Amino acid sequence: MSDTTPADERPGAQSAAAYIADLTADLARLARRNGLQTLGYILDMARIEAEASSGAGRDRERANGAPPQ
Repeated sequence: MSDTTPADERPGAQSAAAYIADLTADLARLARRNGLQTLGYILDMARIEAEASSGAGRDRERANGAPPQ
């Protein structure tokens, strides 16, 4: 049996994405501190995607004065 429910609709998907965003932020910092600039960049892209999936990006936009969508 396959799981065909989109990730956004699965229970816990937002909290999993938020956790992934936290982890990738830490890993990106670690990579950059050790001279791994490209890896840091890729991890930041993963963090941005995870934040968008978790809804964190929308919260940050509102905090910066952007109107809600």
